[in-house]
Amino acid sequence: MSDTLVARAEPQVLPWGWRLRLNAALTPANIAMGGITLFVAFLVLYPLGTLLIGSFLTATPGRTGTFTLQNYISAYTDSATYRILLTTVVLAGVKTILATLLAVTFGLIVVRTDTPLRRLLELLIAVPFFVPPILEAIGWIMLLSPKAGALNVAAQALFGPGAPVFNIYSLGGMIWVLMLNSTAFIFLLVVNALRSMDASLEEAAFASGASSLQVALRVTLPLMAPAILGAATLSFIRALEAFEVPVLIGLPAKVFVFPNRIYAAIDYDRPSNYGLATSLGVSLMVITLVLIFLQNRIMRGKQYTLISGKGYQPRIIRLGPARYAAFALCILFFVVTAVLPISQLLAGSLSRTFGLWDPASLTLSNYARIFTDDQMWRGLRNTLLVGGVTALFAMVLCSFVAYVIVRTKFAGRRFLDLVSWLPWTVPGIVVGVGMLAAYIRFPVHVYGTVFLLGIAFVTGGIPLGVRLMSGIMMQIGAELEESARVHGAQWGQTYRRVLLPLARPALLAGALILFVTFSRALSSVVLLSGPGTELLSVVLFKYFNAGRVEAVCALAMLMLVINLVGLAIARRTGFLSAGGGHL
Repeated sequence: MSDTLVARAEPQVLPWGWRLRLNAALTPANIAMGGITLFVAFLVLYPLGTLLIGSFLTATPGRTGTFTLQNYISAYTDSATYRILLTTVVLAGVKTILATLLAVTFGLIVVRTDTPLRRLLELLIAVPFFVPPILEAIGWIMLLSPKAGALNVAAQALFGPGAPVFNIYSLGGMIWVLMLNSTAFIFLLVVNALRSMDASLEEAAFASGASSLQVALRVTLPLMAPAILGAATLSFIRALEAFEVPVLIGLPAKVFVFPNRIYAAIDYDRPSNYGLATSLGVSLMVITLVLIFLQNRIMRGKQYTLISGKGYQPRIIRLGPARYAAFALCILFFVVTAVLPISQLLAGSLSRTFGLWDPASLTLSNYARIFTDDQMWRGLRNTLLVGGVTALFAMVLCSFVAYVIVRTKFAGRRFLDLVSWLPWTVPGIVVGVGMLAAYIRFPVHVYGTVFLLGIAFVTGGIPLGVRLMSGIMMQIGAELEESARVHGAQWGQTYRRVLLPLARPALLAGALILFVTFSRALSSVVLLSGPGTELLSVVLFKYFNAGRVEAVCALAMLMLVINLVGLAIARRTGFLSAGGGHL
């Protein structure tokens, strides 16, 4: 008996071949890349795993509970959940169809027709994409609210008192606002594919006697199917996870979709219904992942040649007098999506009382009020500090991740690529619920501090940062790195002295883009921000809920200026193109 125990206690000696492989694996470079992989996996998977586990527990976040299916049973035996699901699908589906039709139409106009000033039109159509969704929603509320909306007031002045013509607080109002922003988003994705497409098949169709309409329907659109389907799928997913419009417009009308019901379950229900929030959050995450999986299956095995090695000049369709109608349509879209809502914010910020338009009563007092508000200054300081530091940190981290994925044969690079992409598939409000559950009882105290906001920003910024830096890594010739290694440079030295200096302009421009993204974020941080840790977007949200319309307008203009300055600087670097090629 004792001999057996002693034999079991003896150390196991690895075969010589295994020891060689183990020693080869434990190089400083592999250890560093493994550490990066584990760090990114922790940032992404820990809150999502906590959310998933919490959806099967009886306790609220931070407390010990027992395993249960009751959260899902309660959610899915309630007919309201199925109404919410149907409303969510209708909202996302109708919005995506309308936005895709408009975006493809605008793409064809600016790339394939003789419409005047096409380069200017391309820029104007893209503008709404850069307007924060919360500002777009507030602008349209000011235009179409039943009682004080500017367009309703104007309609009653023209046609006499009566029922309001428009009502933004409806499912139709939500579809309208989301459609306008999504059109610009899909346009940015489609227009570059249209410009890069080999036109030889179109030329062959024209030579065979086909009309412009026949060529567009039978050749151009089928060739563009991958780009259109990909953009539409992303737009549909963005609608599923949209937060600002459903909360600001849907909640007052009691129109519930997944994001605003999750938010209401935590912030409005008494007591807070964390079980419903987590079960709906996991459900929304699963729906998103299934959609992405289905898209990949649909596109698998299909070959579409859009770009060839031959030089070509795409055929320009002559519209005749209709080119001026096409020009007017593009200008109308810009006016409706950008000029109208932003003009309302600007006018409201300069008015003593919103809705009473009198040039004699123009004032800067609204700006004076917000600039004497300690809450606004805390929000501005936190936004600049947390957003700026985390944007820079995230880009440095993403540069390492991109290097591992693109330039190495590290065994875990595929897993790292998948994990770094995962936050893009998870709605912001779901990430917020996961962060709340994960860090409320974390061994290191971060809950209720700006550090938790920074963690949320870095986690949410990884997908975009990695994609930006991966493109740059692919453009840097591998021979430079090989030359450094031939001269004895280690992996860290090669990265620091060769790759990083070459990638620095893109890294800084990417940090600016991430900062703009962080400064407008609301869904991922609204549940994590508390007294003293407010961000400008959260302060704006609080102003709106408190009915401080004039302050909302003034702060909205400040946020818009910060966004535009950041994007203008990024554009000056040449990294952000008008066509959205780097987004």
